This record gives sequence, C-alpha cells and structure tokens, in this order.
Amino acid sequence: MSEQAGKTIEIRGFLHLYKFFKEKSWPTPLVIDLEEPTTGTKLAERLEIPLDEIEIVFVNGFAQSLDYPIQPGDRIAFVPPGCPGPYRMALGFYSKNQGNKFNFVRK
Repeated sequence: MSEQAGKTIEIRGFLHLYKFFKEKSWPTPLVIDLEEPTTGTKLAERLEIPLDEIEIVFVNGFAQSLDYPIQPGDRIAFVPPGCPGPYRMALGFYSKNQGNKFNFVRK
C-alpha cells in the first residue's frame, strides 16, 4: 500500500444512498483524504449525508455503529434504513445498532 493510500478512505453508499452519491457526481468508490481517525457520524456530516438516512456503516466489510472509529486506509459503506429482516441479523445490524434512533425506520 502506498503512503498516500494509507491516508485515504474509500466510501460507498448502498441502496438509495448510492443514488445520493450519483446525484453528487461522486465516483464509486469516493476516495477522500483522512489524516486522523473519525467516526461514521462525523464522516456523514463532513459529506453532508443526513444522519436519518443512515442506519449502519460497514467498516472493512463488517457492520458497525456510527460511532465506531474509522481509520485512514479503511473501506466504508453507508447503509440506509430498510435492509430486509433476515439480513439484518446475519450482517450484525441488530447487535451494532442499538443506540441509533434511526434503527430500521422506514420513510
């Protein structure tokens, strides 16, 4: 991994957040500089993604809460509310998402 790659993160949006990324004309994946650790909440705010549009964040392929520390070099995916039921348990949404008031809220 190059030194520059270690100071960036890759970000994707799933389901309707993918459309949000396309409307912003962001590439897939969106690669941004990250000099120091952050959280999913702070990253969403930096990208101006409404927090009520995010239920959980994948960090390097694992479901995590929005307050999970994101490190330079990580791969991130924001997931909105609405993922079908059985997948929520299998992917770990339930155990990582108890503090999120947007936990499986459908609009």
